[in-house]
Amino acid sequence: MAIVQSIFGDLASSENLQLLIDDQINLLYGKSIWRSLLDVGIPQVDLSFSTVIGRSRIEAAASIVDPDAPAPLRSRKALEKLDGKIPTMKEKFKLNQEDYRKLKSLQALPISDDAKLNILLKAYNDDVTNAAVSPDYRIDIMLLQALSTFTINVSITNNPDGVAYGTVDLLAQSYQKKTVAKVWTDSTADIIVDIQNVVRDAATRGVSFAEIWIDQTLWFSIQNNASLKAYIAGYNNPGSNNKFIVDLESVNNFLIKSGLPPFKIINERRGVELDGQIQTINPWKTENITFMPAGKVGMLHNAIAIDTWEPVDGIGYAKYDLALVSKWRDNDPWAEYTAVELNAFPALEQIDRIYILQTDIPTA
Repeated sequence: MAIVQSIFGDLASSENLQLLIDDQINLLYGKSIWRSLLDVGIPQVDLSFSTVIGRSRIEAAASIVDPDAPAPLRSRKALEKLDGKIPTMKEKFKLNQEDYRKLKSLQALPISDDAKLNILLKAYNDDVTNAAVSPDYRIDIMLLQALSTFTINVSITNNPDGVAYGTVDLLAQSYQKKTVAKVWTDSTADIIVDIQNVVRDAATRGVSFAEIWIDQTLWFSIQNNASLKAYIAGYNNPGSNNKFIVDLESVNNFLIKSGLPPFKIINERRGVELDGQIQTINPWKTENITFMPAGKVGMLHNAIAIDTWEPVDGIGYAKYDLALVSKWRDNDPWAEYTAVELNAFPALEQIDRIYILQTDIPTA
């Protein structure tokens, strides 16, 4: 096996690979959600990370003392470390001999040179952009797991062709995971009271929320909840209560007017590949709703890919944000490859300001 120049020639040079990615960067960024929620950490040399999580508490008010008295000594916030290995995310797209023969056959059709060029460019663009965004999808999976469970689970179910690291606990306090008076599938459950209880308890710890993230499936289920209907009916039509609609707008109007955070519907699905077949998974735990603070919630810890320091001859490289995209051809067996590597892990530095309500677990 020998690494040789791509069949796409100058198109696959590092310079042109970078131009292609830069030209589509905003479109590619829009395919993922993590950038709106995470800051990007400084790339590290090794593959370890240490996230310091500050546990929130109400800061003590300054004491009133005699002008000549020393200032009282305050305790510092307790800190905990979350240590572990930064996982490597890799993806590789292969254009084999059969695929290449099909591509050449299409180019042999009696069509214009521009059309032939477009066929070639599409094959090139699709592999490069698909490779570039694939780590984004994996980060989204881990982040959505983290926000809905306070854990990240890298298992054979959601990472079937990779390693199974198991479950990483993100060190939330036990009080940040709440239960309900009655499970929300019970039509007599008082959903609003459950939400009020979470908001009230968080307030005693100096925590407030901007939104409540709820899976679309659970949202469809609670739209028919009797108590929720009664709240919305009373809010919209305190007279006859004959006409009202329990939709997202009416519920959120009620929540906001009641001093509660509004719902945000989460309907994120991601594909994972097993034996050449794409399987769709829902990274969000459907039964849990998450009380979210305003702004960013954490940081993407990352490490530098070795090829950044030691590029291999015959391979074209480009950066897509933190990810390293590469393109080359092998001669034994013949194949064209487009690959990506990213060493990264999402950590929730603001985990102390996030609460979860488990709507399928009644309070004992």
